[in-house]
Amino acid sequence: MDGAPRFLRALGHALNLRVRPGDATVRLAAENALVDRSRELLDENPLPVFHFSEQGVRYGALPLAGFEGWPWARTLAGQGIVRLELTSLPAPAALAVFLDLAAGLIPASAPVPRDGIQWSAVDIDVPAANDDYPLDEALAVVRQLFRSAERGEPLRRGDIAAIVAVLNCVLAGEQGRSLPLLHVGSREAYQPAHALNTALLAMAVADSLRLGVDERRECGVAALLHDIGMARMPLPQAGAEKFTSQDRARVRGHPLEGARLLLRQGEAFEGAAVVSYEHHLRQDGSGYPRLNYPREPHLLSRIVAVVDAFDALLAPRLDRPGFEPTAALKEVERSAVTQFDGRIVAAFSEAVVQAASRRQLSLTLRTD
Repeated sequence: MDGAPRFLRALGHALNLRVRPGDATVRLAAENALVDRSRELLDENPLPVFHFSEQGVRYGALPLAGFEGWPWARTLAGQGIVRLELTSLPAPAALAVFLDLAAGLIPASAPVPRDGIQWSAVDIDVPAANDDYPLDEALAVVRQLFRSAERGEPLRRGDIAAIVAVLNCVLAGEQGRSLPLLHVGSREAYQPAHALNTALLAMAVADSLRLGVDERRECGVAALLHDIGMARMPLPQAGAEKFTSQDRARVRGHPLEGARLLLRQGEAFEGAAVVSYEHHLRQDGSGYPRLNYPREPHLLSRIVAVVDAFDALLAPRLDRPGFEPTAALKEVERSAVTQFDGRIVAAFSEAVVQAASRRQLSLTLRTD
């Protein structure tokens, strides 16, 4: 999503020049730069859609990191531009008139050309409340993250921050904490769905533990990426009908592979690397990878260990059907002494029971 921030920065610069006296040549250069950013954005996404409000900018269904409370988002919404869509490369005349309209230099009722650029006062892309699964676009971004990891490409920090912001919105809904979980049929599709489920559940536990804002956000990032090492597994093994002992040994290598992958991304992912390495360690010193000197895992690793196990129990396996949420929760609670941190299991149970009591714990099953 690198094209979206660049486009918005160019838009903001062009609008700033629109509302204050200045050299016409500079204004024209800013318009040309905006055309260039539009071209880059369309190369990345053939139908980009932005939504503006007092809270900031949403790109598709995802809040755009770095544009929370963006002043021009509030101004655009006030001018009746709540939704902005590029249908093709904007014609220079249409773009110039749009900038005048957005800056309040011409009335909203004025006839304007809309070649390549469309806007509306109605936010028609907001998902309906009764959608089966409200995190479809976030899931698509997670899938792309796993593809990037598989190819050895850098992970997009903006995408990860946007996904965590979306999950935060789901948890902070007006009706209370909502836990919409997704399960898919194929093993190849399982990992991104499991990552999203785990991040949502981990952030709910962080809420119950009353962690600070920054630690809660770090928990979401770490949970989202805890199994990123699985992306480096060769697909024939990952999609096999039945795992051999060699396949199982390779799977047990994913915490170390994930930690290495995340450490290569830089300092911003050091915490996530620790969680990736530790999330299969157990309270009694067992688990993997095997340590020469057993130690207590990091708090975030202990949170992810609990929610990772719960979501894995919900998913069907070749040798068993998926657990019902109540049965999965009892199984996690039964393992609190040997495998998990009892305090975290209690906080997790509280989060799940509260969501279930409000009928906001939902499981969506797909076969794709």
